[in-house]
Amino acid sequence: MRHAAVRGARTIILVSAVALVATACQRTEVVLYDASKTPNLAFHYISRDGHDTYSLKLGPGAVRINAPSTNQATPQGSATRIAIWPPATKMVTDQQSCASWTDSRGKWAQQGIALRIRIDGSRFRAIVVGKNIVYGASWQMNVYTWDSARSPYFQTHGAVSLRTPFAAGDAPRPLPWKVCARVEGRTVTIKGWRKDESEPTWSEPQHTGRVTLPSEWVFAGKAGWYAGHVQPGGTIGMGALRTSTWVVTKDA
Repeated sequence: MRHAAVRGARTIILVSAVALVATACQRTEVVLYDASKTPNLAFHYISRDGHDTYSLKLGPGAVRINAPSTNQATPQGSATRIAIWPPATKMVTDQQSCASWTDSRGKWAQQGIALRIRIDGSRFRAIVVGKNIVYGASWQMNVYTWDSARSPYFQTHGAVSLRTPFAAGDAPRPLPWKVCARVEGRTVTIKGWRKDESEPTWSEPQHTGRVTLPSEWVFAGKAGWYAGHVQPGGTIGMGALRTSTWVVTKDA
């Protein structure tokens, strides 16, 4: 009886696997924000050094983040960080955001992608994919979560190395870098490529990687971008801004 039960379980697994293979799905992108939209972005200070501020200069599908020279200078740049997003877009759970990191001024300038940005009253939450800014390994993309109702407010969940597109030996390649990040359920997928490369697929191993989040980070929010550690008088430029979601349909 025991052997028969085992054989039966194996049969069920095999039948299920065949059914999954036979059911093909089509993913259709739904653009939420890009250069065709009227430039309109909001931002929220994730953290702030004293009274330091950033200002945004907008263009079609582009943003420049400027730090006034009157901001306080620290040895490692400002600890001021912001999440940026198009406020007119709808809240969705599965989403992606892309940008071309065109240029920056300031040693510690940190570009990034922000996902599932959500503000409920005084509570702020966001998933951030941020360029690493320590030890010179800026081709590493760190995955953080920020929740103002949690202690600690900031947590790190993992990292993805994009050495192939963004490093030359042990030195980072110059900008521009093209970066996208997607969150689907608990999985954050990141991909990056240079301007002289074709955009890779989301499964190309040399240009992509994944990080898994805790289950409490599955909720609806808005997709956008991130900037931090911009020194006084520094700047970050981003172009080709695009956020989207998708619908999945089964092929006939």
